[in-house]
Amino acid sequence: MLSVGLVGLPNAGKSTLFNLLTKRSVPAENFPFCTIDPNVGIVEVFDERIKNLARLVNAKKEIYAAIEFKDIAGLVKGASTGAGLGNKFLSHIRECDMILMVVRCFQHGDVIHVENRVNPSEDDEILMIELTMSDTVLVEKLITKLEKDAKTGKEKFVDQKMIILESILQKLNKIEPAISFEIDKSFDPETIKWRKSLNLLTDKPILRLGNIIEGAVHGTNLEYSSDIKMDIALEASVVDLTADERKEMELEETSGLTKMIQKCFETLDMSVYLTAGEIEARAWPFKNGLNAKECAGVIHSDFTDKFIKAEIIKYTDFITLGNRKNAIEKGKVSMEGKEYLMQDGDVVEFKIGN
Repeated sequence: MLSVGLVGLPNAGKSTLFNLLTKRSVPAENFPFCTIDPNVGIVEVFDERIKNLARLVNAKKEIYAAIEFKDIAGLVKGASTGAGLGNKFLSHIRECDMILMVVRCFQHGDVIHVENRVNPSEDDEILMIELTMSDTVLVEKLITKLEKDAKTGKEKFVDQKMIILESILQKLNKIEPAISFEIDKSFDPETIKWRKSLNLLTDKPILRLGNIIEGAVHGTNLEYSSDIKMDIALEASVVDLTADERKEMELEETSGLTKMIQKCFETLDMSVYLTAGEIEARAWPFKNGLNAKECAGVIHSDFTDKFIKAEIIKYTDFITLGNRKNAIEKGKVSMEGKEYLMQDGDVVEFKIGN
């Protein structure tokens, strides 16, 4: 399952966003350090295609792709040196696939700011400092360990690994993410594999969400170069509205929340393939670029070894023709081998051997 870690300064709106995502009752009061233990919620990613397929095949269940969101305590300037609650809670999101950085972009007298000012660019910088500092501590420990292991001869390719660690450390010291370091492709494959296993926070994709006030009626929005903008408070207040009610309020049909979740998928370079039968219609997330054999393993690891072929029907063809039988008759079914690159929206039936 995909996992997203929410980070932000206190009162940036990330816990309100978490409430909106999960509809769970977690605290989001207007004071710093409200969130202490990490809150975890699993959110279904609604997909109209699943509902349509379920209707056509009379599926008993609809199962959507899901994302796990983790909300941790707000970070403050100097967290890496112990300010506020410190940055120890960053360890809770080290296993996440990506980071969603929530940055406050509005001025509003009723919502305090931990720095007693509102400057989204400075907030962004504070967050990046704390993320890179957390990685710096880890990289320095790895260097020390590598130096000890080198003396005992336990570690292979020490020179290559030391080059990697010291180069990453130089990046981090300049508040540049570890992901910006490009490894020498001539390094040993084992070293390259080791590099990928370091699990640094700033190796992860970072999606920046600017929390604004829609229309800026009750406050002022500030300029900030974010990947996506969203009025979190407004979204929270209209999350239960029907499509007609949203239209009456002149709100977009597609909510900001849906767009944000789609952006998470895009940032992670993810798509979904679909399966449809009497038991369930289901969306299966996969990394773009995976072939049919690899995607079969998303359902069950055994399917990778026992893969024979994949029966593929394009979603639009399935919907237009109504069922698999008609698709076969109209020549809209293709039998693909293991090297076929799976496409978003492929309706698949895998042929698996014993």
